[in-house]
Amino acid sequence: MTTNPSIGNSGQATGEAVKSWTMVVLTFIFVLLYGAALIGWLKPQSDASMITRLEPIIFVIIGYYFGRLPAQQNEKTLKNEIDRQTQKADAAQHAKETALQTRQALEEKVKNVGAALVYAPTRGGRSESSSPINAETERALPHVVGTALKILNS
Repeated sequence: MTTNPSIGNSGQATGEAVKSWTMVVLTFIFVLLYGAALIGWLKPQSDASMITRLEPIIFVIIGYYFGRLPAQQNEKTLKNEIDRQTQKADAAQHAKETALQTRQALEEKVKNVGAALVYAPTRGGRSESSSPINAETERALPHVVGTALKILNS
């Protein structure tokens, strides 16, 4: 069974949104409790020990909200950028390898064409490429050129 990646991404985005809103609501509740305790609306204990107990917790939550959550967003953005750059590098490497293979194939074709065009019928083991064109060379010329064209077209 295959899974749809767009469903996973929307589920992840929804989870991130719920997490962010939960942090906002919790921060807001703790700030209200802290403010109410400072003003005097909350009187669970007669002394200020309740406020001194809540104060570090509230500051930690606020610090987390304003410190860690933006850092997570930045980290996520940087990871996406790294993934994008990696894909670009992979594509460039693939293009480079393809160009190299094409170049090698073309070099091989040129080498084969050169070998076909240099061909000259021999008589007695001696090449006649330095002598004037004779009838035998003239008869072989269309065949040699045809072979060269076939190599280039392949």
